[in-house]
Amino acid sequence: MKNLTTGNDDSRATLVRIGILVAIACMVATVVWLGARTRADDDSGGPDTTGGDNSSQTVENASVEQVAPDTAPADGVVIPTGDDQVDGYPTGFPATDLGAVALQVELAKAQLGFDYDQAVTVARLYANPEDKAVFEERSRAAVALRRQQAGVAKEGAVPAPASYAVTPVAYTLEELDTGYYAVNLLSYVTLTTAKGKVSDGLYAGTQLMRWLEVDGVGDWRLVQGSTADIEHLVSTGQPKAVAPGTPEYKQAGWIPINGAPQ
Repeated sequence: MKNLTTGNDDSRATLVRIGILVAIACMVATVVWLGARTRADDDSGGPDTTGGDNSSQTVENASVEQVAPDTAPADGVVIPTGDDQVDGYPTGFPATDLGAVALQVELAKAQLGFDYDQAVTVARLYANPEDKAVFEERSRAAVALRRQQAGVAKEGAVPAPASYAVTPVAYTLEELDTGYYAVNLLSYVTLTTAKGKVSDGLYAGTQLMRWLEVDGVGDWRLVQGSTADIEHLVSTGQPKAVAPGTPEYKQAGWIPINGAPQ
């Protein structure tokens, strides 16, 4: 996969559209890099990595309330939060369609660095137990790609000022089945390389979320999805990474998130 960092140190005017098949989303995703600048111009033992937990019992639960608005309020949609936490990460999302969006938002916000163990921890927490091994592998691949983009070694400590930050700004939602959604998320991304070059971009990615009961506790979980599900999403086309406030943004059907920069 190509290094997606593009742009010019002296200008942020050029928009570069890159269409990629991203392993972590396992379906179409797009990135638009808005340009690059130097930092000076600005005065962002490992865990068990075996497969799913065979002791867990996963049960589909269809009792999901649809509360997402068809038309976005002027100030955007308020995304719910989890009622609980595990190792500092929110869990216990509401059994509503916006609860699925909330999980996608938290997952995106958790992808903030270059630590393989941290990425695997997040994957294990939010994935369907039966799909954990798949998401662990994808999380490692995503970290390796971020390290490559930042110009740092594949393994080991990451030197300053290299960093990676994600800010979700909008979503779309497609119900695939009762309690089963494709959540598309548009985010601002800031990647800082080890040499201090900062690339700002827009990222649009899709994840599949299903409301499941695991060991008797209901919550939203990342699921791999079937080949048919993914082919459907690819064939119908998912919203592209376009700037908020543009005609393309409205045409794509993006719903702004309350409190996010627009």
